Amino acid sequence: MKLPRRIVVIYCAALLGVGIASAIRYALYPVLGGEHMMFYFLAVSVAAWAGGVRPAIVTALFSSVLANYLFSEPRGHLEIRSTEQLLSLIIFNSVSLLIGLLCEISLKSMARARAAEQQKDDFLAILAHELRNPLAIIHYTNLAEQRGDKSASHGRSEVIDRQVQHLDQMIDDLADIARVSRGKFQLEFEPVRVAEIVDDALQTVRRYIQERDHELIVEQAPENMTLWCDQLRVKQVITNLLRNAARYTPRGGRIEFRTNSEDGSAVFRVRDNGQGIPNEMLSRIFDLHTQVERSLEQTGSGLGIGLALVRTLVELHGGTVAAISGGPGRGSEFVVRLPLYKEPISAKSGDEESGAVI
Repeated sequence: MKLPRRIVVIYCAALLGVGIASAIRYALYPVLGGEHMMFYFLAVSVAAWAGGVRPAIVTALFSSVLANYLFSEPRGHLEIRSTEQLLSLIIFNSVSLLIGLLCEISLKSMARARAAEQQKDDFLAILAHELRNPLAIIHYTNLAEQRGDKSASHGRSEVIDRQVQHLDQMIDDLADIARVSRGKFQLEFEPVRVAEIVDDALQTVRRYIQERDHELIVEQAPENMTLWCDQLRVKQVITNLLRNAARYTPRGGRIEFRTNSEDGSAVFRVRDNGQGIPNEMLSRIFDLHTQVERSLEQTGSGLGIGLALVRTLVELHGGTVAAISGGPGRGSEFVVRLPLYKEPISAKSGDEESGAVI
């Protein structure tokens, strides 16, 4: 098995460091004599900074063996002849382990910082692209209105209206994510019929789905199903899932939306026959960074924060959301479970009965 080049370079650098430390130690042996492991700490530090704790441990062990063989009396033998010698080796390897652990923590922190910086850059690139698209359409539609036949103005107004709604949706999602990150997200809880929420969500998203010539199959909720929830936010969960299904399903595809109750929970299922989700992404599909990467691969696929926002809203309501897919090209299904309303949640001290700040 061929080792990665970076690993080979790290261990070669560690061996070089051990060699240099041994040469210095050998040159100073007539003056120092005996056990002096301090010269090998530089080699351990270089290995730890380059690769973390494992290269540091390997370098420390190799240094211990080499120093024992070359500089311990009788020289040229591997043996520990005194308690001081054993204690010196224990201290050296313990400190080397500590150096390796600290360097690994530092390396991981720097890697997270680089990943966050890359995520920010990717998101800004997507944001610029997604804002440019509707603005360009509005601009050219307005030019056509000024230069063209006034009889077509109604259709052009509809185009502008759709693009403005698209921009408004993006701004709302961005604002919600910002409020969540600052811990200032507010939910107003009240008992609401599930059928009312679903009807409102379908009314909002139906035109978006029709524009893509998708077939929408709806199985409505029973009339007696009720949630203790923020109606607008649960509606947002449903519309985001339906928009996501429409976005990643080829034109003329099929989208199914079904609602039922299971084990004291309202269950919403959104299934499509679109592009599907790779198995290795299923556990990360609601992560913001994963969504940004997925968005980069597709033109006009949105900001990639819709599913991250869905998970946040569902969890704030005490529910769960899961993604299911047979793989690329086999469609996907999103399942949301929210606890059904049984009795009002008593307001805590300092909160209004109609709402709570999350």
